Amino acid sequence: MKPEVQKHVEYASGYLDLRMYDDAVQEADLALALSPNLSQAIALKSAALWQANRLSEAEPVVAKLAELNPRDAGIWINLAYIRRRTQSLDAAVDTLQRAFDANPKDALAHYNMACYRAKQQRPQEAIEMLRNALHLDPKLKALAKAEPDFSELRLSPAFQQLLKGR
Repeated sequence: MKPEVQKHVEYASGYLDLRMYDDAVQEADLALALSPNLSQAIALKSAALWQANRLSEAEPVVAKLAELNPRDAGIWINLAYIRRRTQSLDAAVDTLQRAFDANPKDALAHYNMACYRAKQQRPQEAIEMLRNALHLDPKLKALAKAEPDFSELRLSPAFQQLLKGR
């Protein structure tokens, strides 16, 4: 990485640590002007926008990061989260499918799909996806017990049995 690009990346990172989000975005943009596909600068910009709760602005930045790193399920999960809030639940589901393409055994992808299916009033699919998530990462059970997206599933015997571990 060229020294000038490195300087802007370091400044963006420092501003992000200080919660100076506008300055972090500005420095990331300066780095990107010199190196347009630099994943590190794109990630810093997306983090600053996300933490500033500027999700509509973060969406195309995270989308670019996902396209540059198609095998990173975490980026696709984050992009699905953003699209759920800025576009639609269907857009989030479509995006989350890319996380499965990147890593079919990503527990958080299964968990998030369970949330989305629950919100889409598809309880059987939601429970199956949650079952997969808990199989891959049993620690998610504590999160599932408090998950607001599962509020309508809580009375389901299958959901209750799943959280009991039977």
